Amino acid sequence: MSKYIYLSYFLDDKTPIYGGDRGISITENSSIKMGDTANTKLLSFHNHSGTHIDFPNHFIDNGKKSDDYEAGFWIFEDPHLININVSENELINISKKTLNTIPINTDFLIFNTGFHIYRNDEKFWKYNPGFAPEMAKKLKDHCPNLKIIAMDTISLTSFQNREIGRVSHKNFLGKSDLLIVEDIDVRFLKTQPKKVMCFPLLVKSVDGCPVTIIAQV
Repeated sequence: MSKYIYLSYFLDDKTPIYGGDRGISITENSSIKMGDTANTKLLSFHNHSGTHIDFPNHFIDNGKKSDDYEAGFWIFEDPHLININVSENELINISKKTLNTIPINTDFLIFNTGFHIYRNDEKFWKYNPGFAPEMAKKLKDHCPNLKIIAMDTISLTSFQNREIGRVSHKNFLGKSDLLIVEDIDVRFLKTQPKKVMCFPLLVKSVDGCPVTIIAQV
C-alpha cells in the first residue's frame, strides 16, 4: 500500500524566515461566533516564507518566473534523499564518493543535513550551512535530468557567507538551471521516496513562492 506524507511545513506566525524576518499574519476577517455567516481569514506573508521555491528571477532579472513552467513539470518520478552531516556556517560541497551514491536519473534531490532540528531556534537562520557555488555544476553534470534541489535548511545561502551565497544562487538558478526548494520538512521521511509532487502557490510572475510538497513513500 502506498503512503503519502507532506514534505512542507504549514505556515504560521512562528515560521522562521531568512535573516530573522517575521511578518506572517493570519487574522480573522469574519467569524460565525461574532454573528457573521462564515469564517474567513486574511493572509499576509513574504513570498519566501516556509517551505518555498526560488525561481531563476529571484537572482537573475530576466530569469524564469512562477508562470513559466507547465503543470507536468511538477511531478517527479525519480526523487532521491541524501543524508549528510554538516556544521554551522558550513559551505556544503559533497565529495565525489558521495556524489556517486546519487542515481544519475534523479530529478528531485533532497538534502537532509539534520539542521532542521534548530528550526525553532535563532541558530536556524543565523548560522545555517549553505551550498558552495561549485556544487551546482557537480550535481547537474552527474544528474542531467535534475530539476530541483531541496534542503532542510532555511536557505541555499549561509547567512554568515552571504556574498558566496549570492554566487551559489546564480550558479544553481542560472548556469545549471536548477530550481531551489528551501526549508523542506524531512522529519517523517525515513526511506527513499518513490515519487514527489511539488505544487507552487499559483501566483503569477513571482520570483518565488511557498510550495506544497507531497511524497509517496
